[in-house]
Amino acid sequence: MSKFELSLSKDYVPDWTVVDAVRELFQNALDQQTTTEDNEMFFNYGKDSKTLYIGNKSSVLDVKTLLLGASSKRNDPNTIGKFGEGYKIATLVLTRFDKKVTFYNYGAREVWKPRFVKSRRYNGAEILTFFVDKKYPWANIPDNNLTITIENITEQDYEEIVESNLHCQDVGRVIESKFGRILEEEQYKGKVFVNGLYVCSYPKYTQGYDFKPEYINIDRDRKLADSFELEWLSSKMLGGVNSDKTIELIKQGAADVAYIASAGSMNYNNSITSIANKTYTAFKQDYGDKAIPVTTQEEYEEISKSAGQYTPVFVPTSYSSVIKASQEYHPPEIKVKNKESVRSKLERWLANHKQNLSKRAINKLQTIIDEVVE
Repeated sequence: MSKFELSLSKDYVPDWTVVDAVRELFQNALDQQTTTEDNEMFFNYGKDSKTLYIGNKSSVLDVKTLLLGASSKRNDPNTIGKFGEGYKIATLVLTRFDKKVTFYNYGAREVWKPRFVKSRRYNGAEILTFFVDKKYPWANIPDNNLTITIENITEQDYEEIVESNLHCQDVGRVIESKFGRILEEEQYKGKVFVNGLYVCSYPKYTQGYDFKPEYINIDRDRKLADSFELEWLSSKMLGGVNSDKTIELIKQGAADVAYIASAGSMNYNNSITSIANKTYTAFKQDYGDKAIPVTTQEEYEEISKSAGQYTPVFVPTSYSSVIKASQEYHPPEIKVKNKESVRSKLERWLANHKQNLSKRAINKLQTIIDEVVE
């Protein structure tokens, strides 16, 4: 029997839960299914034995994967895992919660049994250690190369695991798009999933979203996504979906469509043009043919001076931007004195809020600013 110590503290990722760890193993299995042909994953729960089973048909673990940072998925945009830590950290967390994990590495004729051991090398610190039994203990091998079992998973544990995993649910009403799925059922409101796995909640959202991994950046813990990126991506998604739902959210000024006039136009199709035309038609139906969208008191006062020629109507900024993108909208010939340009407003806002933004968000916003044409 071989022994492999991992240089990970027992208290590493202290905020991770059993759900987080199982999600990581499920994600690995899902990624393997995505990247390798004929490598279907499976996932099931034995209620009586309180055991969870995860695996793949043709995956085989190599001890080299026990190295931190070792990953075959680093440059694959279709997978979530890229850091080379996933299943090692998941095993550590599950073992810490007294959930016994066993890797039946059938393809290599091995059994891996991890547990914490007091290490001489690290002065008695408890270190996660994998014991690899190279004997061949099975009379019969199932029709798959890898099965991971997790024991002592309670029914409550499993309910929470299912709640975080769309693959285990009937998600109900959805809108499909190039970038993923819009989840319309109430229980998903404000929830963000990537490839069907829960990532975070974003309370500003009015819908739930299941993004494809190639379109979103999430952190090493798979929990956080940049707020600007979330709103930009949902705007991009809804900008490519010509539906009543999109018009409804635009009229609400929802965060889901905060950047739809800009992000939607980058879909390289005519969806945003059609959406803008429909939005303007709906605006006129609500407020009349003379109605003009305004977003500031200054605009309201200037248009009010038109002696009844126009009727100013306050609307959210994103709503106004979409209306003005309509081919049918003709702006009034009224100039607001000393009106600050959109580009200038964005640059001033960025300068005032840089300290609260990630470097990625700053660069993304600067790219948008550079594209603004006054």
